[in-house]
Amino acid sequence: MKTIGRTPVADGPGFALLGPLEVRDELGRLVPVSAPKQRGVLAALLVDAGTVVSADRLADLLWDGSPPPSARKTLENYVSRLRRLLEPSSAGRIVTRSPGYLLEPRDTADIDLVAQAALTARAQDAAARSDWVHAAADARDALALWRGDPFCDVPVERLRREQAPHLAEAQLRLRELALTAQVMTGDHHGAVTGLRRLVEETRIREHPWEMLILALYRCGRKAEAFDAYRAVGRVLRDELGVGPGRGLQRLHRIMLADDQPAPASPLDPADLEGAHRTAAPVATVARRRAMDEHPARPVRATVGTPQEAPFRPPAVVHQSLALRYRNLPAPRAATDPDPSRALRLLSEWNGADLPLSAICAMLRRPRGLVRRDLGALVDQQLAESPAPDRYRLPTTVRVFGRTLTGDGNDIVPGLALRRLVGWYLRTAVGAANLIHPHGRRPAAYPASDECPPDIFGSYRQASVWLTTEHPNLMTAVRAAASAGEHALAWRLAAALTGYFHVSKRWADWITCAQIGLASARHLNDRLGESTLLMSAGLAYEDLRMSGRSLDMFERALAMGQVTADQWSEAVNLLCIAHVHGADRTMVHHQGALRIFGEVGNLWGFALTQLELGRAHRRLGDLDQAITCHRSGADILAELGDDWGLGLAQLGLAEDHLARGDHAQAAAVCRQTLALSREIRDRHTTARALAFLGESYLRATDQTAARRSWAEALRIFEDLADPRATQLRVSIATLDAVTALAS
Repeated sequence: MKTIGRTPVADGPGFALLGPLEVRDELGRLVPVSAPKQRGVLAALLVDAGTVVSADRLADLLWDGSPPPSARKTLENYVSRLRRLLEPSSAGRIVTRSPGYLLEPRDTADIDLVAQAALTARAQDAAARSDWVHAAADARDALALWRGDPFCDVPVERLRREQAPHLAEAQLRLRELALTAQVMTGDHHGAVTGLRRLVEETRIREHPWEMLILALYRCGRKAEAFDAYRAVGRVLRDELGVGPGRGLQRLHRIMLADDQPAPASPLDPADLEGAHRTAAPVATVARRRAMDEHPARPVRATVGTPQEAPFRPPAVVHQSLALRYRNLPAPRAATDPDPSRALRLLSEWNGADLPLSAICAMLRRPRGLVRRDLGALVDQQLAESPAPDRYRLPTTVRVFGRTLTGDGNDIVPGLALRRLVGWYLRTAVGAANLIHPHGRRPAAYPASDECPPDIFGSYRQASVWLTTEHPNLMTAVRAAASAGEHALAWRLAAALTGYFHVSKRWADWITCAQIGLASARHLNDRLGESTLLMSAGLAYEDLRMSGRSLDMFERALAMGQVTADQWSEAVNLLCIAHVHGADRTMVHHQGALRIFGEVGNLWGFALTQLELGRAHRRLGDLDQAITCHRSGADILAELGDDWGLGLAQLGLAEDHLARGDHAQAAAVCRQTLALSREIRDRHTTARALAFLGESYLRATDQTAARRSWAEALRIFEDLADPRATQLRVSIATLDAVTALAS
């Protein structure tokens, strides 16, 4: 019996991707897959196991964007040979399903990539509960699955480019989690060597340095701990032009104030800069949700989708479903309900429950008729309605529905799914125009014109819809890309950038941007590629992964300059300025100001003022910083951009804090809180609370400071924001100082 950590799962052959590609039969014997193209097909199906991978996508991967005219026939031969090679135990799980092929995993332990994600999710949950013993065990088990470089012997360069960076980042953060758990369980000596290697590899990431310094100090190696603090200070100044962050500074003050090694419990700086949630592989978030709901038997799920049954329904279940399906009323005219058609088309959707308006778009029928269709399905227990005007098909019904055939347009593969994704695109564009009104959105795909979108009357309505539909939006992006609907995929991914910028759901943001980027490249669409590069860069910048974000912005800038896209060029200059040091920042700002002035874009001009204010503050010119932030705030208020106005006010609060005007900083923070809570911008709310706590602390009101920080920490932890680490240490330091004073 195979196991994942401490959870037993069913027997079955194993597929290994975290190293050289390996396939084992039920007895654990290696099954050689020597033909390069067959290895490529198998690897591509395993990466998206449980999801249909279109034949076009497979051909594009195997021939690196230039498939020959005979590609489809050749691909059929590869799949046929692969099935024969894997017989008898595994071949039946490679299923032909329009518009391509599907590999059905039997359980979570069937594929090491999926098993690793499930173990990581469990380790993350244990760490969130401060259950460091189990977090350490699960993290070690997950790391043990790595046998080398993924895809090292798979001759599909494009697949390697798409997947290897995510997997490398996942392994890095898993190591960080394992070492943090080792420190928090008291194994300080054992963690030091691994932490030294980690800080050499990551260099500018502060959390590994914090853990190394803490481990050295708790070992009684004080001199080495202080040397490590001086070393990280030099690295940050040389490479980023900044000093150690607040977390490192407070840890340093604790060491200076205490002449005894710190005990193993008070400090808990283990949020891993958001690593517990932000850099998981593509499907980790959904797998974690699946494990929470069914801890005894974790099941793989596609991003944003409910769990897929790994088996087809047993014969008795199939017969029961067929009987209920035959009992559905048949339409006599086009204006009659047609629940049979509704079931067939809805079975194309792998996501969560859908709103009624989305189903109307998918079925292309009036609201009243669709309600009657769905009512008949619910009556026959073929559909569920978990909330008013929301419906879904149970997994067994969805699998059964895919075995049915329709007539007329119903036989066109993916047509209903195309209408549904088109509806989500148009509605998401409308929602994004409200929550991030001055960003640029791609034009809606023409095929979606037939699907009227939902309309929102306020920021709050748009925000609620995006939050509610978040899982389905992720599924729609992935489904469109897998089905070869690349124009829909990249446009929807780009339309969600503003929402992600506000909601800070980084793991899904990066996943969405990468899928959209691959689709834009498939179409050789320079606008789409530039837009998605910038989107990914913004996510990495938020996560303080400066090197990666800078690479994305510079590539997007170069592409914008080639295509003479001034808006893209100016925004990317601002983004690059945000990453660079203050001296180089001014040059980029002047370039952005010139472009925004030429095109008459007030919103861009205001954002440039905010960035200039930040640069002036870093250079010590606080009066000029305040002037820039106030100028930007005035413009954004006039434009009615409440989200941007919140950012401007946060900049002002930082300026006043830097100048020592604590009362004024607190007043600006309270104004920002009122605004951000009104528009439900939780990230700005948390940042305002953190600055408010700092203002209270400098005014010597430690009780109010801790209260503000605790509230901010809850939001940062919920959002998986890297600032949670610093805030944890701040609160721990404040508690320690308070205890010493008493």
